Amino acid sequence: MNRRSFFESFAAAGAAGAMMASSRSVAAQAKPEGRPSGPWPDWPFEESHIPYRERAGKVRWPNNGPLCVYMYVTGEWVWNRPYSNPDRAIQKRNLSIESDVDQYTFTVGIWRAIKLLDKFDLKISIFPSASMVEHYPDLFRELHSKGHEIICRSYDQGKGTQEFTPAGEQQEIQRCTAIVENVIGKRPLGWDNPGGYTTPTTPGILTDLGYRWMGGLKGDDLPYGIKTSNGKKIVVLPSRHKNTSDQGIFPQPDGSRSGREALEYFKDFFDSFYKLGQEEYPGALSWGIHPFRSMTPDRYGVMERALEYMRKYNDVWFARCDELAEWWWKNYMDMDV
Repeated sequence: MNRRSFFESFAAAGAAGAMMASSRSVAAQAKPEGRPSGPWPDWPFEESHIPYRERAGKVRWPNNGPLCVYMYVTGEWVWNRPYSNPDRAIQKRNLSIESDVDQYTFTVGIWRAIKLLDKFDLKISIFPSASMVEHYPDLFRELHSKGHEIICRSYDQGKGTQEFTPAGEQQEIQRCTAIVENVIGKRPLGWDNPGGYTTPTTPGILTDLGYRWMGGLKGDDLPYGIKTSNGKKIVVLPSRHKNTSDQGIFPQPDGSRSGREALEYFKDFFDSFYKLGQEEYPGALSWGIHPFRSMTPDRYGVMERALEYMRKYNDVWFARCDELAEWWWKNYMDMDV
């Protein structure tokens, strides 16, 4: 290449680069940085998120604090599956595991969890399998009368609604909703499928049944809204925080952390949430108790001291899931985001 050709090609490349820069500048003016340019590709419903860079000064909790802690206790039916569905291929019952997980929850664990929450005057959300609401109606009526939210899940922990056809999923959600409503005398407002599984039809089924919030999706670390094809809306409470529940504090399979290590682990992630809530925008932390995992005598003290630690922060808003969902609904669901 001669000298003249070299400089001509160099100039052409520079002009092309200038045009690209100009194009990027126009695009930036058209859509502020940090705001999505459109819905997530091929997503089955419309969502409403507050853009990350617009959250500071816009998101706030009722007490104007930096953090919301929304708490839950599970009441799951995990291992007694042949009884719940006699047609299942695996018919043998493992009584050792069944007694360890399911039976312990309802003979000791859930009672100890509620006693712990009463000590700190906390009202939380209860996440039971619908089968357990059916089998222990007096327990769940009592928990409802004490001011705890009773949400709805599938009939047992072994089969979420993702295993059904769309018509079967609707029937399963209707069945479980009716069980909870018949026991506590009030239609549940929240739904959380086992494992957080969500199908493209789940939000539409839930909104048709009057649900106000759902778990399962993980597209944010704050609540957000979904508008389904039927034009109705529902709040999503993201299921991102498994490490902040006792599943993270006492990890599987053997939960080998000592009590001191487990408490320090908890304090580390709580401090991280609290600090980000001060530096960025008010955050939301989901904190859960699985009674068979953390309400045993050797682990109860860790959970008690974890609550003592959180309660020292007077600017933390402790909320049931339905309270958080209603706050989001009233303040952020209709924003043009």
